Amino acid sequence: MKAILSILLLIPMMVFSQLGLTEAKPEKSEGKIYEKVDKEANFPGGAVEMMNYIGENVKYPEISMENGDQGKVFVEFVVNTDGSLSQIKVLRGVSKEIDVEAVRVVKNMPKWIPAENEGEKVRSMARLPINFVLTD
Repeated sequence: MKAILSILLLIPMMVFSQLGLTEAKPEKSEGKIYEKVDKEANFPGGAVEMMNYIGENVKYPEISMENGDQGKVFVEFVVNTDGSLSQIKVLRGVSKEIDVEAVRVVKNMPKWIPAENEGEKVRSMARLPINFVLTD
């Protein structure tokens, strides 16, 4: 009888002691935005295709052409795990009209290939310079 009682008491102790041995993976935060990742987010087709997209879609604002406004707009945005872009903002701009155009072009981009960290798709921060140059 003592042997059965001892075994019955040992079984729960062994089960509970095993629970501590298995580490639970920390849950990934869906809201976390990574600055550094194993694999950067990319425009589909790479940098050349992105330059083509920007060149074909930028509409130089008329008032900016009249004023001779030109320069580089630095746009920052989040690439989400599904490739969509959000939180688009100008870090350094040229003029109100050119900045609005840069944001419009980024907002209308096709979905990107999301960043990866430890083999999983993650949200990441991206920065993109868009050059506005007047030509004769």
